[in-house]
Amino acid sequence: MSFEQKIDKSAKALSVVFEENNLDKTGSNVLKVLSELSSNSLKFKQFLSTQRIENKIKKEILSEVLNDIFNQDELQITYSLLEYIDFNYIESIYSKFNKIKKNSSDYVDVHAITANEMTSDELKNLKMNIESKINSTVLINSTIDKSLLGGIKLKVGNTLIDGSLSTKLEKLKQSMINK
Repeated sequence: MSFEQKIDKSAKALSVVFEENNLDKTGSNVLKVLSELSSNSLKFKQFLSTQRIENKIKKEILSEVLNDIFNQDELQITYSLLEYIDFNYIESIYSKFNKIKKNSSDYVDVHAITANEMTSDELKNLKMNIESKINSTVLINSTIDKSLLGGIKLKVGNTLIDGSLSTKLEKLKQSMINK
């Protein structure tokens, strides 16, 4: 099986399994975190990929390492992933998984730009608010732009919502100049 086929097969299988078990959001979060950790730390990726360490021992180590990041359901998903996917390709699998989800009609891609990093609670609240307004599942990507000073810019699909302090100040400036 080729590299691409392996990635496609894994991403499609995960998409189906997560959807059938109502774990889309949880599974997506697990894949995202594991992908980010693997891309940021070659040693972490090697740890997950090696067959020299038994999965039982990997699970014990992961439960200690990821205890502050993952809840119990997310840890269980991580343990299952140890059994079924090749972590050498986790970043590619996550990328393909996201493409599959974005092509699904139920998902809307949202890009949030803020002056400071958003906490996980703020992200959850933002996601819930947007989902309640558009009646779709939302995938949020957030970035930081210090030039905003405060507030938030949201790109929901093709719509830009600018609630940044810098834009409000610029509008105020323009209205005062025009008077």
